[in-house]
Amino acid sequence: MAAPTRRPRPPAPGARRIETAARRLFANHGFAATSMADIAAAAGVSKATVFHHFRSKRQLYASLVGDAFVGFRDQLLPLLDAEGDVQGSLRDFAAAHVERLTRMQGTMRLIAREMLSGDAGAGDDLVSGEMSRNFSLLVEALRRGQASGTVRADADPGLAVFLLLCSSWFVFQTSALVRRNPDLAVAASTDTYATELARLLYFGLAPGAEPGGKEVS
Repeated sequence: MAAPTRRPRPPAPGARRIETAARRLFANHGFAATSMADIAAAAGVSKATVFHHFRSKRQLYASLVGDAFVGFRDQLLPLLDAEGDVQGSLRDFAAAHVERLTRMQGTMRLIAREMLSGDAGAGDDLVSGEMSRNFSLLVEALRRGQASGTVRADADPGLAVFLLLCSSWFVFQTSALVRRNPDLAVAASTDTYATELARLLYFGLAPGAEPGGKEVS
């Protein structure tokens, strides 16, 4: 299947109800266990109405996922400016990422479920499409920082992006547990979490010195 591309938001209330219902059902039950009849019933429309707006279950699913990844690219990628204030941009990106994950819980849980479920085909769409493209664009941002001298030349940009994304995903997925863990009190506040994560990623764990060897003031 081709990578999902941006599309105009369907203006009809029926289409919006279908998307809302489908998002919830896909997130709760997975792609394979959700039928178009289930979606129609949950949306309060006929099955024919669902097919009027979306030609197949796969197209409906891809539309929901594609919109989420295009939104990620539009809203979050510009925040990672690795040629300027790297630590500040890491902080802003992490804070905005957690906020987006929290605000779009239904879509994000849908994506997480499909990545982990092993349902045939669903994970392939995520890995080969917009998700992969967004990851590569973030890596390229750090590589530009390496070329301009604001990011360590020997750092692995792919691993840095992976850690940045995974940390926020884990905070989002386990927020109830994180809030009760005294050793993770830093994650109770999004701003504090983002600030400390950016500082840790930028300076590492080496005591008394930045990665470039300068003393930390």
